[in-house]
Amino acid sequence: MIARRIATFVTRRAIWIALTMMVATLALGYASFTQLSLKVVLEAMLPVQHPNVQLIGKFGAQFGGANTTLIMIENTRGTIYSEEYLQAYKRIADQVYYYPTVNRPLVQALTLRKTKAVVGSADRIDINAIAWPDLPKTEAQWAAFEVAIKAQYRGTLVSDDERAAMVVADFADDTDYAALVSFIEEMGAKEAGAGVSVHMVGRPILLGTIDQNLSATIGLIAVSLIFSGLILLAYFRSWMGVLVPMLTAAIGTLWGTGAMALVGYNLDPLLIILPVFVFAIVLSHCVQFMSRVFERLEAGIAMQEAVAGGLAQVFVPSLTAIVAAAGGFFVLVLIGIPSLQVLGIICGAWLLAIAPALMLTAAILCLLPRPRKFRARTTWVETVWRIARFDRYPAVIIGITIALLGMGYYGARYVVIGDAIGSPILWPDASYNQDNALINGRFAAVGTDTMYIYVDGPPKTMVEPSVYRNLEELDRYVWQRVRQARMGLSLVPMIKAVNKVLYEGDPSYAFIPNSTEEVGFNIYLLSSRGEPGDFSAITNDQWEIGSMAIPLDDKTGGTVELATSMAHAFIDQMAPIANGAKLKATGGQVGIAEAINDEIKDTKDIILVAIVVFIMASVLVAFRSVVVAAVLCCALLTSTYLTDSFMWLMGIGLNINTLPLAALGVGLGVDYGIYVLHRIKEALAEGHSYEHAVTESLRSAGNAVMITAITMIAPVMPWAFFSALKFQAEMGVLHAVVLLFNMMAALIFVPCAVLMFRPVALRRLHRRATPPHGQLVVGEGAE
Repeated sequence: MIARRIATFVTRRAIWIALTMMVATLALGYASFTQLSLKVVLEAMLPVQHPNVQLIGKFGAQFGGANTTLIMIENTRGTIYSEEYLQAYKRIADQVYYYPTVNRPLVQALTLRKTKAVVGSADRIDINAIAWPDLPKTEAQWAAFEVAIKAQYRGTLVSDDERAAMVVADFADDTDYAALVSFIEEMGAKEAGAGVSVHMVGRPILLGTIDQNLSATIGLIAVSLIFSGLILLAYFRSWMGVLVPMLTAAIGTLWGTGAMALVGYNLDPLLIILPVFVFAIVLSHCVQFMSRVFERLEAGIAMQEAVAGGLAQVFVPSLTAIVAAAGGFFVLVLIGIPSLQVLGIICGAWLLAIAPALMLTAAILCLLPRPRKFRARTTWVETVWRIARFDRYPAVIIGITIALLGMGYYGARYVVIGDAIGSPILWPDASYNQDNALINGRFAAVGTDTMYIYVDGPPKTMVEPSVYRNLEELDRYVWQRVRQARMGLSLVPMIKAVNKVLYEGDPSYAFIPNSTEEVGFNIYLLSSRGEPGDFSAITNDQWEIGSMAIPLDDKTGGTVELATSMAHAFIDQMAPIANGAKLKATGGQVGIAEAINDEIKDTKDIILVAIVVFIMASVLVAFRSVVVAAVLCCALLTSTYLTDSFMWLMGIGLNINTLPLAALGVGLGVDYGIYVLHRIKEALAEGHSYEHAVTESLRSAGNAVMITAITMIAPVMPWAFFSALKFQAEMGVLHAVVLLFNMMAALIFVPCAVLMFRPVALRRLHRRATPPHGQLVVGEGAE
């Protein structure tokens, strides 16, 4: 009755409803285009309660790590021992050093004052910059420069083959990453004439590359819209069947993006595909509604009555499906990551707004004349059923489904949590991933992903010998057990080098001294003749804190778990440091990855259970049948686990970017089944048999489900072939796979389950006396 009253109200107040919603759309649309922020805020993407995040909050400003960028400057004409090359290198290093948002104390380059050589003889020790303030000019200076490189910097700031040198920088979180990438690319282009080739990696570079591809992404969205329109035109054979659903879907999408803009939410550029998915969801519900309206128009019913009847008929199943899909997002608040919590609330409310969007569709249709040409349905689904005769062996279909559920569950256990090698966001042949492999292959002591170990203690901690010995032992412990790990970067080798020089270069004295006075003297020599702030990358003014960066070849889920577990294991079993100082793990990019991976690992099963419970509760309220809820639950879990298995086979990891889309896929899992079951319920209420009810459901709702799935799948398929970002291509394919599995479950498994189990609640509806189809069946079915 409620659905019928809402439908009657909408048709009688169509003009006012349309005008009110259009005014709201204009306001939210304006906010979308003028205020929506497409950027990544690091703090919002981190699980705030994780120990790593708290460590990064305490030490990150001092030591950096999250936004570390490696810029490799290669001499394509020979080694770095060339005046022309070194001049080009210095120009690039200087421009990076003075970039507005760079953290200058953390910049490392051969031509900076802090980059020194430690040399000595019987009566003196010299610690001087190797290429500052002037570059080598004389033969002796070049020889000394080469000796310093080979002794101290090969593998770190200079490549193993000595044909490239590195500039290391750390940038502020508010950096315009796209502008930074363009800036470095322009420097490389300017210096190309000197035989220089520039390569770069790091989180800022990755985010900048993504930003640069936004225009191409907008183009793909336009292609998706064209695909959707063509499919609807082929199905309905009416421009009304194309323009009205697409207009409503666009309006519903603007409502969501406008709400994001008004609350100040920063939409991750990677998740720009999310509004496309929501557009497709709104479109699918509009298609179901339009199909019911055209069915009534085909039967000769007047336009306004057809709209009222169609809205009354789809309102309850649509609302049930909408609430179920919204639940997939609302449960994201269980994850301790602020950006996902806010995204869950916004997108959940966004999906709930589909209900008023359907009312807007009805209002628009009431204001339009009856179409002259249209098609209400196809016969594809019932034709397949007539040929395959699934109704003859429902037990076999159910058995196959249960087997697929088991297979999917088995494969889902192997879904990787975390990233792939390089960046899983970009294609393997992308310049970023090529540069990533190049840098990792040519620098023995540098990795594109770093794990930071922090030292925290009382004043003068960083002159305590046992601190450095423990850092050295931890470094060795990780290096021996983690194949992807490289030797750590810290003060340890520099202190040992100074100590060796103090003893006339005797290699047996290359160790950490035994007293705080000796360690302090060695560090004093290292810091002498430096610039203010040079040593802030090492410790603070009270010498209370320090760090060691352990480079890793990658930050895949397995590598992160192994490396961090080894670091924690060493720290847990090491003897206490004399002054009470402690080693703390982990920070840097690997520490961030560990925090996010841990949060996803701890909550992914809870989220799945919460989604299933939420959806089942919605289904129980709508159908009042445990059997129906169990049938939909089986269909949902089967498609979910098969999708997870597909992710495993495709090498798609579960991370902060894929998790929201995976949650959306689970929420969409019951949409199609709800429409099919509701139509079966209506047919049974008209007095038909179960067999006839299933046939009738497939004839109307089934064909609409199929065309809905095609309408949602086809628009995102171009992403798989033309997207510049691998992530968006994979998400397009994953979205299609989710919908395909759900469509097959709704059109094959759900009807077979109804034929086999014949739910009691539907039998009760079967026994109800109802008016003929042409009159009040819509209202009765909507109750």
